[in-house]
Amino acid sequence: MVTTFKIAVLGAQGVGKSAIVRQFMYNEFSETSVPTKTRRVFLPAVVMNGHVHELQIMDFPPISSFPVNTLQEWADSCCRGLRSAHAYILVYDICCFDSFEYIKTLRQQILETR
Repeated sequence: MVTTFKIAVLGAQGVGKSAIVRQFMYNEFSETSVPTKTRRVFLPAVVMNGHVHELQIMDFPPISSFPVNTLQEWADSCCRGLRSAHAYILVYDICCFDSFEYIKTLRQQILETR
């Protein structure tokens, strides 16, 4: 049986979330940035310790807040699948204090609602 692990990539606008996902998926990096408008889902498989693991990597646009319940999650189409993620990759720009504050607040909301 193969288990799918859901991974959500979150952060403020322009911090490089999509660039990190593209680097992992395709081993490529682009100097140009196109803002993510909707959730993007990638479905790679990885081999670790001799076992195949399926991943569902979800690249999210910036969200105003982490959904407190399933109803709120499904009311906003870009947040779908967020609460059921197994792991969160929180991305910020080390040169932008606001992006760090954004991710710090999001982390606290995740801890309070999960």
